[in-house]
Amino acid sequence: MKKNISKHRIKILNACVHIEAVASTIRLALFRQCENYGKFRECRQRMNHWLKEQSGQIAEACTKQFEFIVAQRIRRSLQIFHLYSRIWDEVALKEFIKSWRNRMLKNSRHFLMSSIGITMYNWERERISEDELNGYKKEIEGIYRLRESTVVCAKCHLRIVIDVQQPGVKYCTCHDNKCKATSNQDPDGWKPYIEREDMLIWRREEPNGGGLFAYKVYGSFADVTAEDFLQAQIDVDYRKEWDRTARELKIIDTDPASQTSDDNHSDVIYWETIWPKLFANRDYVFQRRWVVDKEKRLIIIISKVTDHPSAPSKPGIYRVTTYWSYMVIRPYTELHQPGIEFGLTYFDDPGVNIPSAVTAWVAMSGLPDFLVRMREASRNYQSYKIMKQSLDTSDTNYVPLKDKGVTEDKILNSNTQNSGRNEMMNGYNTEILKFEDNQQVEDNMNQDNNDSTNSTEEGRGLLDYFFFTKLFA
Repeated sequence: MKKNISKHRIKILNACVHIEAVASTIRLALFRQCENYGKFRECRQRMNHWLKEQSGQIAEACTKQFEFIVAQRIRRSLQIFHLYSRIWDEVALKEFIKSWRNRMLKNSRHFLMSSIGITMYNWERERISEDELNGYKKEIEGIYRLRESTVVCAKCHLRIVIDVQQPGVKYCTCHDNKCKATSNQDPDGWKPYIEREDMLIWRREEPNGGGLFAYKVYGSFADVTAEDFLQAQIDVDYRKEWDRTARELKIIDTDPASQTSDDNHSDVIYWETIWPKLFANRDYVFQRRWVVDKEKRLIIIISKVTDHPSAPSKPGIYRVTTYWSYMVIRPYTELHQPGIEFGLTYFDDPGVNIPSAVTAWVAMSGLPDFLVRMREASRNYQSYKIMKQSLDTSDTNYVPLKDKGVTEDKILNSNTQNSGRNEMMNGYNTEILKFEDNQQVEDNMNQDNNDSTNSTEEGRGLLDYFFFTKLFA
């Protein structure tokens, strides 16, 4: 028994010795680690010492970085504040809502009209009123007063020079022929602008027109009848024959109330005009009403822009939204006899900023040529109708002015008087009588443009592309 106990004690002692050896080994390892830790602590102390020495520079760099971040955040906050203040400003918000509502109503109306195939135009609301027509019956007398106050000398009652002297006109000599009418202006703002043979032109800067001018033209043609002058304008097929800028011209609607009248007619016209290659073509949708007053021997034509569901805007073509004109034609004697005087007032915003110098050059050089073409077209209208009716008896554009005192023989006699003038027509006016189809006309236009002999025409023809081609719409 005692031997067994002694054996167990020996085993326990051996285990304790083993444990002590292991503990010694662990302590030795810990001691070596403590030596390494001491070196790291020395390194950390050196780093702390370096940081203390460089603390000023580090603090300055951190301060600059903080200031930069704060300034950037403040600037961004101010920009966001100003942006939202502009967007949500009360007035701007109202205008935005108003424009958005109008756009939605307009687009929805056009979409509705086109989707269900309905073509409706409210003639009762859009028709040019009788009061507006009657307001222009004294237009010729008003032009007389305008002429007296702006281009007639108050002393000798002779004409004052506007831009250039014209043959057959007696001009004022009270100021050694140095008096210029362009400095004169009537109370309504009209100033003399151009004088050419048988015509005077005034212009006036339109309020809210962006520097654009309205023009007033007075003309007196002794070789044109009032009926032919009217027909040359309202006959859209004939206009396409003599006006090279009319790419498309058609009547899209007619007032039902005027379909049974020969002296009072209202139409809605679609008109696309050709512009130079650098510009988009312009198109117009306007209502035109003309009235013949046989008692007072007056013809009144009024045109103004309108909207029609049958003529929506086309891609690639600029829709002119500001256009109006009114013309009064008065014959010397009778509507069917040669000799007329007319007054035309016109304004158009083509939607492009044209320098005033270019506008002046175009008006000075091109307007007389256009009026000459218009005059020739009016003189040759009867010849056009005779040949047209011989080719096609189903013409519907001609609107005759039925007058009990006018007979067919008188009209033929009038044509006989003009036959000498017709023989003197130039090549362009002779082409009027060819009555080619639209493709042939377009080919001739391209050929004319490529002709080297028309270099002068190309420069002067800029007028056709800007505004005066629309004077006689």
